[in-house]
Amino acid sequence: MAFLELPPEIRNEIYTHILSPSANRRPDGPHKYVYSYRQALSLYQVNRQVYHEARRIFRDLNTFVLVETPWPDAKHHVCEEGNVSLITKDVWADKFDSHTLHVKIAAQAYHRHYEFDRFVFLVEDLDKFCTSWFYSNLSNPYLNSHLNLTLTLRDPFTPADAEKKIPQALQQRLLLPFGKIKELRSLEISGSPKPLPSIEQEMRATMAIPLASPSQCLIDATSLKDQGNTELKSNRPTAALELYRQAWHAIHIIVDGRHRVVHGDPFFDCELTTPPFSGKNGSAERTILRIRLVANTVLAYLMLKDHDTAKFIGLRTIKILRYSIGVDEDEGADDAAREAFTSFFAAGEMGKIYYRTALACKELDDKAEARRLLKVAVLYLPNDPAVQRELAACALRI
Repeated sequence: MAFLELPPEIRNEIYTHILSPSANRRPDGPHKYVYSYRQALSLYQVNRQVYHEARRIFRDLNTFVLVETPWPDAKHHVCEEGNVSLITKDVWADKFDSHTLHVKIAAQAYHRHYEFDRFVFLVEDLDKFCTSWFYSNLSNPYLNSHLNLTLTLRDPFTPADAEKKIPQALQQRLLLPFGKIKELRSLEISGSPKPLPSIEQEMRATMAIPLASPSQCLIDATSLKDQGNTELKSNRPTAALELYRQAWHAIHIIVDGRHRVVHGDPFFDCELTTPPFSGKNGSAERTILRIRLVANTVLAYLMLKDHDTAKFIGLRTIKILRYSIGVDEDEGADDAAREAFTSFFAAGEMGKIYYRTALACKELDDKAEARRLLKVAVLYLPNDPAVQRELAACALRI
């Protein structure tokens, strides 16, 4: 049976399989892809009927967003840090005319004429784009107060003399993610068709919700950490890790397995005003909480017998501390007294990280690193008999 003799429903299923975004991409790192529709769109060249049928399915499956910014490095930022997968950029984006949402970001400081940088991505990545922008503002206070945002809806495929339409569900997907963007200098929303008033109102209402304060972020994260500890004590390490992930997120640190991205350091650099943190420094309290979360995360992976991940996560924090106090990774490896920064305000928790990371190293037969870590752990935790016993046993075996 010839292809065009198949029922339309089956042909549409075939077009969907060939033209969907997932069928036209390859992985380019965690949660990011490289797209190429060149081979799939060769369908357009088969004949007139296939062209019209395939084009309709392609347009239903692929909704594009065009972004204009005055910063040439913006596309690299959203791509590398925001995991936004770009469809096209630069000169090719200048020629692109199949987008359904036009996002224009202008800066108040740019009074002279300047060229906008353009890039295109799928609506599936719009939430990632807005999240990346949210964290950029968090890490660069007052950024948004200098920005003007213009959102323009457009129906790129309906003829000029026909009524322009964008379904309500699609308008929601295109506009509501911008609720994450706070405190803009100005916001304009327009288009053809015009945005539905209910959707615009919902987006603006979400934008108006203020950010949680640094104190509230710490309160929320502490509560989630404590819930995770309860799960850990009940021998449910997987549930504990999920709660710890949420706790990290509450203080604007994104953790995905071994991958970690820290946002908002300037946001927490302030004196806190809400109990139980009143009068304390936000950055210091966040650091203490981070160290506690690392210590408990390493323990959770030990309970899961994932010793490689436990070692990786523990050593990552230890290496940061070594670097901050000027301890070389190789030189003076046995100078435990120099490495043990016992005056550190989270010394006890650091001791747990050293001890638990040492246990992971021992299970992985990395005896030299295990002994080095235990010699430091015992200085952090001089009254912990478990650390003393492990160091003695490790010393006997090595």
